[in-house]
Amino acid sequence: ALLREARARNPEIRAAEKKWQAMQARIKPAGTLADPQFAFQAMYAPYPLDNVFNGERIFTISQMFEFPGKLGLMSGMARKESEAIGADVETTRLRVLKDVKATYFMLYRVDRELEINAENRQLMKQFIEIANVKYATGMGLQPDIIKAQVEYSMLLNDSLMLAQERGSAAAMLNSLLNRPRETPVPQIVEFFDPQQFTFSLDSLAQTAYAQRPELRNMQSMAEMYQLSARLARKEYIPNFMLSFSHRQMPDQMRNFDAMVSLNLPVYFWRKQTPRVQEAEANYGMATANLQAMRNMVRFEVESAFLKVEQAGRSVQIFKNTIVPQAEQSLLASRAAYETNKVDFLMLIDSQRTLRDMKLAYYQALAEFGTRLAELERVVGADLAKLE
Repeated sequence: ALLREARARNPEIRAAEKKWQAMQARIKPAGTLADPQFAFQAMYAPYPLDNVFNGERIFTISQMFEFPGKLGLMSGMARKESEAIGADVETTRLRVLKDVKATYFMLYRVDRELEINAENRQLMKQFIEIANVKYATGMGLQPDIIKAQVEYSMLLNDSLMLAQERGSAAAMLNSLLNRPRETPVPQIVEFFDPQQFTFSLDSLAQTAYAQRPELRNMQSMAEMYQLSARLARKEYIPNFMLSFSHRQMPDQMRNFDAMVSLNLPVYFWRKQTPRVQEAEANYGMATANLQAMRNMVRFEVESAFLKVEQAGRSVQIFKNTIVPQAEQSLLASRAAYETNKVDFLMLIDSQRTLRDMKLAYYQALAEFGTRLAELERVVGADLAKLE
């Protein structure tokens, strides 16, 4: 739902779409003849000029014609540029969706940290009660109570900082979705299971070569410059203008004139030849940029893929090994403290370890989601649709 909302409401995406629409509107004019010209001429009118229509009158209409093929090339260049701008729209869309996902995962992490903080504050209240009971029965020390109270106060302060961080993340999400800043963002609970990531590097690289909008943009620009070079070579060939005149005489005689005129590219070594050289250089630049981008795409996909794999392994280690061990350690320390086998400091240390490991687990999970979002951007596709 958030991604659909971002596609529909994000102002950057909408601005890119409007730019593409503006570029599409240039295609037809680029392939259309110049406007015809109309001229009226009065000749041999008597003096004084009380009526210019008493003399000879000439009505002329003219039309400039590009040499066959030129207009098609101009239209093709505009179309290729439009395709390049259309690819830019998809680039903007992918970047915005990546930012939305990254912000979503940030909110997910902060919400889990707030839950862990609340659990630990509740646990610390229990520790304070246990310490009070032991102190009242002469089996505990007053510093244990103070330590627990200090720990509780630190957790309370952490909760305030987390609430502030969540507010900033929610404001960022609202900004990406073009919502009012104060729009409430509900608690984030859904998440992608890292075990569902089963893609291979080669398949993702091939998908990126086919889907990455930056490649489509550069391919379209290279094709546009190729058409530009062809058009520049045609500029050696003259264009021509057809004119048709209707001549009216005072004696009611009517004559018709027709004329063909050509432009002569006699300074071709100063105009047409440099333009051909420029167009060919631009085409060479565009093809080189395209190859460089293909190389960069492979690197970006491989780098993002390895980061996703590493983040996924970290999540599994925390989930299956580290957090369960920390939970067992806390249970053992609590039982040992209640039977006076360990001191309160060891109990607090076990509680901190479990808290830190849970926080690290959710940080790793959020990191996995963020890396996955970046991988989708560099691949140029939603991975869920590739399964």
